Amino acid sequence: MPRAPVEAALLAALSQEVRPFLRRVKAKRLPHSDLPAWEFALAGRTGVAVLPGMGESAAARGAAFILEHYESQVFICLGFGGALTPELAPGALVLGESFWRYEPEAAKLQELKVPTPPTFLSELVERLQAANLPVFRGSVVTTPGIIHKRSQGSPLLSLAHPVLDLETGAAAEIIGGRGLPFLALRAVTDPAAEEIPDFIREAPQEGGSPIARTALAWLAADPRRLTVLVRLWRRSRLAAEHLARALEVVLDLV
Repeated sequence: MPRAPVEAALLAALSQEVRPFLRRVKAKRLPHSDLPAWEFALAGRTGVAVLPGMGESAAARGAAFILEHYESQVFICLGFGGALTPELAPGALVLGESFWRYEPEAAKLQELKVPTPPTFLSELVERLQAANLPVFRGSVVTTPGIIHKRSQGSPLLSLAHPVLDLETGAAAEIIGGRGLPFLALRAVTDPAAEEIPDFIREAPQEGGSPIARTALAWLAADPRRLTVLVRLWRRSRLAAEHLARALEVVLDLV
């Protein structure tokens, strides 16, 4: 079966990360897809968004699905991320210039081969800044799970504008091997001085998301934690809105 041609292929872990964008472009859910997927059009440009879940295994499945079913001009791996340095405030966007995999137990940091970047990366930064979006060219660090940031130090803090995620490493390796232009885009939800709540960090993350009742149990143990959840929810909304605006800029340059 021939692959469907599209200008852009988007890979995100969860719907929360791309919901504002999908609503703006009136994306249509693919009813019989093996993975949650939406097709969309924006200013005459077509695209597909695939949401396989959290973690590198899920990201690898999503990337393989896109390569099997679509012929794209650019591959964009995007979503939320955790900042490691104070200049990255909530809502800040990080465009990946370098890609890393970090094993926290061994404190091992491995640089990954840089996939082919879009030729418009420099212009993209200028356009995002012109759209009043806070953007940094930085280091995307993929970990096997959500880690406690304050317990980490060198070598992570030596990287330029580092942001943590769970999926980019796998996607970068798969797409890099195919020579497809690759863009990593992360929006900060938790700044360097804050940690993701325990119930999220400790929940199984490969291919899924934390269960609501787990969050309720965590909250019931200390109702004062409600302020933490509300703050994270607000920052997630800000991050998702910035991702939606950034995608409009990116797709205008495809």
